[in-house]
Amino acid sequence: MFRTSRSRYSALSTCLCLVVLLTLSSCAGNHQSAEKEQPPAKVENPVKESALSTVTLSPKAEERLGIKTAVAENRNLPGSLALGGEIVSLPGNEVKVAAPVAGKVLKSEKGDVPSAGQFVKQGQEILRLLMLPPDKELVGAREDVAVKQEQLEVAQAKANRAEQLLVNKAISEKTFEEAQVELTKAKAALKAATARLNLLSNTDIDAAASNLSTLVLESPLEGVLQRIFVAPGQTVPASTVLFEVASLSPVWVRVPVYVGDLAKIDLQKEAIIKPLGTHQSSVFIPARPVAGPPLSDADSAASYLFYEIANTDRLFRIGQKVSASLVMVSLENTLIVPHSAILYDIYGGTWVYARIAPHVYSRRRVEVSHIVDEFAVLTRGLAVGDEVVTAGAAEIFGTEFGVGK
Repeated sequence: MFRTSRSRYSALSTCLCLVVLLTLSSCAGNHQSAEKEQPPAKVENPVKESALSTVTLSPKAEERLGIKTAVAENRNLPGSLALGGEIVSLPGNEVKVAAPVAGKVLKSEKGDVPSAGQFVKQGQEILRLLMLPPDKELVGAREDVAVKQEQLEVAQAKANRAEQLLVNKAISEKTFEEAQVELTKAKAALKAATARLNLLSNTDIDAAASNLSTLVLESPLEGVLQRIFVAPGQTVPASTVLFEVASLSPVWVRVPVYVGDLAKIDLQKEAIIKPLGTHQSSVFIPARPVAGPPLSDADSAASYLFYEIANTDRLFRIGQKVSASLVMVSLENTLIVPHSAILYDIYGGTWVYARIAPHVYSRRRVEVSHIVDEFAVLTRGLAVGDEVVTAGAAEIFGTEFGVGK
């Protein structure tokens, strides 16, 4: 009997343990499923970007703004090859100015030296060069000053005596004038000798510059002062390069192309040049092909193509890296819209206004791959058949943000 009760007790305890375990397991499962069902974040009233940029115009407003539209379509256009390029000067438009003779570098007459990177005009004075005298020995210069001083005293005494004799009418006017000329020459010779002495002894360079002849070194062309290799007061031998000037209008774009791709490029078509950087991604500059020097790089198996940009606004500088889109010979089926339909925001983003209903326009973000003639090739943002605004898009943009009429 004792054994039977004990067995029943054990069985009852086992059943109770199983019930507790099943209950706990069920609670844990419910808790985990509740955690899985609950999202980590909840966004209420989500709105698509296109719904935030819809503009409705009245028929009169459309007429006043001159709205015109075109349809996005697929068309076979030449493909594009995007490569890196570098802005370089035209041959002969980057000049290094050297010292024609030995001398001492001085500031310009205005008292300043243009800094590197400053825009200079053709004929603008950059530096002056004080030519060194043939006799460069300091001892000889001192002796020359002493001799010129004695000559001046003799000429002064002679002029004084001639003046007295003229008063007494003992000499003619011509003899008196000759004595005055001799005195003037003696003064000039002493002045020049003193200036040479100051120059060689480095005691008074400014005085030497005012009493000796200086060469004015001007910019040979209009452009940017690329480099200055000397400083005022520096003595330089002949043929020393003093400064370098490069013209920025026009400039060339040098594009290295892998030799295996040369046959794929249409060498007669313009390239599209874009500065690197997001804030300037909206700039598309056409560059016409030019016949540059036939250069190649054996290490990279690349040959160079050259394109010319007017660069009247000086957007590009010498040595600047750019992106160049070259037109290929082969045709590709691409989605295009007229280039006039593209709008650019201040961050370089590209947009179009699509007509989604009569008098209703939606601003949509698009991605422009490249420009071919008057068409913009798109990679995303529109579908075939979408109607976009080609004239008046900027006015709608201003109306949307409260700056238009």
